[in-house]
This record gives sequence, C-alpha cells and structure tokens, in this order.
Amino acid sequence: MRPAKRVPILTVAPDGNATIDLWCKTVRARVELSEAAIKIEPEPLPEALPAMMSDGQCTPPRMSADADLLAALAQVTEWRKQGGSLVLAGP
Repeated sequence: MRPAKRVPILTVAPDGNATIDLWCKTVRARVELSEAAIKIEPEPLPEALPAMMSDGQCTPPRMSADADLLAALAQVTEWRKQGGSLVLAGP
C-alpha cells in the first residue's frame, strides 16, 4: 500500500516471542518454528492505534488489510528460504 511510512514486519525473538507490525497496529504473537514447519499464534488486534500514528494514516482499507494479514499469518504452517526471501505457506 503506497504511500506508506510503515510496512508489515514480523520480528521473532529466539525464545519464540514475536511482534507483528501491521499497516496500522502492532500485535504480540508466539511463534513455534522447526525445520520446515511454523505456527504463528497472534494475540487479537488491539482496539487503539499506536500513539505515533498521524491523522489519516490509518485509512479503512489499511485497517482491513491489518485484519486480513493477521488472519493469513495465523494460518501459516510452512516456511522456506527462496533466494533472499522468506516464503510463508499455508492452506
């Protein structure tokens, strides 16, 4: 989604605790990872926007994209590296 100062990022700590920065909101999650399998268990989307969001930055399409991406991440079951990218797959 352009223009954007913020893009989705999944950050996973060695202990499996994770942060999912979506287009508008940030969600904590738990990630279980093995050789080729992955399970992402996100917390629900928070009601409030982060304090750093400027007016108009989170449009209805971006808010909808947050929910869609979070739902897709919760369905991911496999991961692999492909060139310089990480590919997540699921149903």
